[in-house]
Amino acid sequence: MADGSAGPVTGGATGSLLIRGGTVVSPRGMDRANVFVKGGKIASLTTLSPEADLVIEAEGLLVLPGVVDPHVHFRQPGMSSEDWVSGSRAAIAGGVTTVLDMPNTLPPTTTLERLLEKFRIVESSSPCVNYGFHFGATASNLGELVAVGISTATPIPPPPGQLAASVKIFMGSSTGDLLLTDLGAIRGFANSAKMISVHAEDESVIRAHESAPDHASRRPKRAALTAIRKLLSVGKEGRVYICHVTSYEEAALASPFYREATPHHLFLTSDMMRRIGAYAKVNPPLREEADRASLWRALLEGKIDAIGSDHAPHTREAKESDSPPSGVPGVETSLPLMVDASLRGMIRLEEIVRLMSHSPARIFRVRGKGSIEPGRDADIVLVDPREERRVDPDALHYKCGWTPYEGMVLKGWPVATVLGGSLAYMRGEFYPVRGSAVTYAA
Repeated sequence: MADGSAGPVTGGATGSLLIRGGTVVSPRGMDRANVFVKGGKIASLTTLSPEADLVIEAEGLLVLPGVVDPHVHFRQPGMSSEDWVSGSRAAIAGGVTTVLDMPNTLPPTTTLERLLEKFRIVESSSPCVNYGFHFGATASNLGELVAVGISTATPIPPPPGQLAASVKIFMGSSTGDLLLTDLGAIRGFANSAKMISVHAEDESVIRAHESAPDHASRRPKRAALTAIRKLLSVGKEGRVYICHVTSYEEAALASPFYREATPHHLFLTSDMMRRIGAYAKVNPPLREEADRASLWRALLEGKIDAIGSDHAPHTREAKESDSPPSGVPGVETSLPLMVDASLRGMIRLEEIVRLMSHSPARIFRVRGKGSIEPGRDADIVLVDPREERRVDPDALHYKCGWTPYEGMVLKGWPVATVLGGSLAYMRGEFYPVRGSAVTYAA
């Protein structure tokens, strides 16, 4: 038996698990129920206590579906600020059980060969999180879509099937050398791909502001609005995912598309640049308080479809260099930030589950993820709403060793995470559980 203070436990996906006495949260509501797991799948939600190989006592805990984070940068291959050992540990400790990794690595993931190599790198790392990948768009690789199984020309892709969640388009320059500015080329991907994910900042606007005095001024909100307007002329409803919108204005303009918000744009403002300097430098930039507040309004009005961490770590050395890169780590703190906001009355827990689990899995058609229902994969996180901690970078699991949220006091932390029916994490201890590549519905 395990409880909130338990020592090592055993159990496997071929055995059975009972999570007893917790409050199960779904987009539809909250119910006290026992969750019975068998063979790695959720077998039932019940008031009974069937015999199980492992019992986790969840009295007083929230039982949520594992977070599906559709936007992470685990930096492999070619970069040193994160890897799949540290990144997956950070994810699982933060209640994230599935991640979709971005293609702007060194080299970028822009061919079938490089995508398959990325699978090999991740599999050799034995990650403790489920994983998938986005595929990078270039001016010359439209023909690769059939090979990676994400072309609309082959609704049922040939073996080995769909290998990417979406095609990622960078309309504005960012980390790496992926940039696509030609609207005709973007239209080609919008017409041919099952889903495109877009970094929507217009490069021409960015270049027009190169001499502006600070990062936020060099990448103004107008860059995002201009990019979205261009996408409206080429994008297909239900097949475009706009990454990291930063304001109500952007979210409203992008209404035909799926819209993602990040925790750093929801909780931080451009004032952080004055406080911690380049450690707060991100693309798109942190906005003023009025935009941050408006993004919350968009979220509460249903104009945001998913939350992605945009976990994009860089080393301290890089951030303190003369040319610091953009990006902040966030995969381990995204759920605690949102639960804390819920406990402060800012958002309903049911809505957090929709935005962080159910919707990302639905948008990217990830099989078996995003909800606690019979037949679904048993990826589950237990959150203690009474647990209050000060964010300490030394207590997090990032390879980069820092966080922009340092010193914030948050209430409501993950205390245990189940992956595929096996206990993967409990109160600082990791168990030998291995994640697997996700699959996609047709």
